[in-house]
Amino acid sequence: MRLRINGEYHEVDANPEETLLHVLRDHLNLKGTVNGCSPEKCHDACSVLVNGKAQQSCKISVGSLNGDRIRTIEGIPEEHPVRQAWKTEGVQECDHCKSAQIIKTISLLSRMLNPAQIDIKEALNTGLCTCGENPRIIRAVNKASKSSYDS
Repeated sequence: MRLRINGEYHEVDANPEETLLHVLRDHLNLKGTVNGCSPEKCHDACSVLVNGKAQQSCKISVGSLNGDRIRTIEGIPEEHPVRQAWKTEGVQECDHCKSAQIIKTISLLSRMLNPAQIDIKEALNTGLCTCGENPRIIRAVNKASKSSYDS
């Protein structure tokens, strides 16, 4: 199977029914996409960009991907305005939810340049931090929205 991930093509020997999450982590060693949910609560920790839109990689079978552009946190450069906003605002990086927050923010800002606080909370709903970082995260999204960038 051939997958386009972070701008590069990868040949993967995987069952078409395997989830994208499993293939990213176990076949391609891209560990930034986190398997962080419990049966009781989804945190969207496994979010990736598929054709520019945030998607839960645990719900996508690799066999359903037909030339789709997949972007993981590893494909988001450190100098990207969203990552820079996280640093500037001092958002703590526990790595459990950070990558999904960044992915979902990029997806949000690609369709809404100046989101209101309610839009941010809705877009990041299950990905908002349980560590008390939400005010910093919202400030970071607002800061990133002021930057022009190619998502």
